[in-house]
Amino acid sequence: MRRSFLFLPLVIGCLLATSSLAAEEETFGPSQWTQYRINASNNAVFDNGAEPLPRMMFRTGDQVRATPVVVGNALYIGNHASGGMFRFDLPSGKVAWDDDNPWYRHAPNWIHSEMIQADGRIFVGYGNRAFQNGKLRGTGESGVMAVNPENGETLWNHHTEGEVMPTPALWNGTLYIVTGGGKLIALSPDSGERRWSIDLPGWVSMSSPAIKDGVLYVGSLDSVVAIDLQRQETLWTFERQASFTDVPPAVSEDGIVVITAMVEPNKLTEEQARQYSSHRGYFHFIYAFDADSGDLLWSDLLGSGPQQDNNTSGAPVIADGSVYVGSPYTWSFFAYDLKSGERRWEYPVGAKIKGAPAIVDGKVIFGDTAGFLHMLNAMEGKTPACEHRAGKLKVGGSNSGGPNVALAPGGPIVINRTVFVGSHDRFVHAIPLKLLECRE
Repeated sequence: MRRSFLFLPLVIGCLLATSSLAAEEETFGPSQWTQYRINASNNAVFDNGAEPLPRMMFRTGDQVRATPVVVGNALYIGNHASGGMFRFDLPSGKVAWDDDNPWYRHAPNWIHSEMIQADGRIFVGYGNRAFQNGKLRGTGESGVMAVNPENGETLWNHHTEGEVMPTPALWNGTLYIVTGGGKLIALSPDSGERRWSIDLPGWVSMSSPAIKDGVLYVGSLDSVVAIDLQRQETLWTFERQASFTDVPPAVSEDGIVVITAMVEPNKLTEEQARQYSSHRGYFHFIYAFDADSGDLLWSDLLGSGPQQDNNTSGAPVIADGSVYVGSPYTWSFFAYDLKSGERRWEYPVGAKIKGAPAIVDGKVIFGDTAGFLHMLNAMEGKTPACEHRAGKLKVGGSNSGGPNVALAPGGPIVINRTVFVGSHDRFVHAIPLKLLECRE
């Protein structure tokens, strides 16, 4: 009898684990999405063997500047100026719910945040980039809200002083947000009640925090900050007059933090001014730090160019021992060796690149502000060798007719060899990877 009692839970446990695995395999996307671009490396790629989608377009109510999120059999996205929220069922592409009711499926302000999801809740930040004063960014209502994934109903709404344009992050049963008021705030995911908060060096713009091994990394005003979430204290701060506040950092498995930043010409160090005396305009740098100590491991000048009206720096991604990043200043895309900082290649694009790329099967996929999606060989930075044109595909533009704004600042994700990317044309575009590869 005792043997039966001990064996039965084991059998039940195995059956439950098998059932859970089967459920994961049967859905199109992952079971949860807990931070910016799904993981700390920022490489938003998932594959469980499901069939790629055909080319599809998901219409929303306003410009899409956030990165799409795919969880289970659903695509979630929020709108720029209207704050409208949408869920589309996959693989059918049908609208499950949308922004048809202002109080029900809208945020009170812009959505640039991803609609992350875990434990039966969506969490999304909202706010705008206007300044109330030199220390407080975000006018009108700002905050983060929890939403029911099944019908879009608001579960709770936590208001903040200063915008929450960066994507929230969920770790170890706590939701973390960073604000335009210069705060890191820890919230209960169930109720939205504040658990604790810590002051940052200044306001945060679009630097969605990355969490790795219980440490949160974020770009704040003229600073990169690492915070131990269990001890609720700052581990290290790197200070330099640069726009770290606009860039989501990427963190590697072996403990290297990478971020980019714009430096105004009058804020260069004396050494930088001498070294780059032939450059003009605004300077775009890449930096790599030791995740534990904050020591600067290496840095490099990506290049220089005219001032940007918003989204001042490209978002880096770490994959396979390399860093991949585009620049809105140089209009080029780059690959660096993660450990040494050696530049592996540069690919001239001819348009600004602001969103993060995705790296899959030895290929790099990224979008530009002219509305093109690009594919390059990750090792060499070259387009596919094809008889017919490939490696570049026009996918979107701007609903306002503005130039150089289409695929920004959100970057593409790749789910089951299907690329999803949001555009200023109001659509989320789904493109099977094969359309960017060699075609007959």
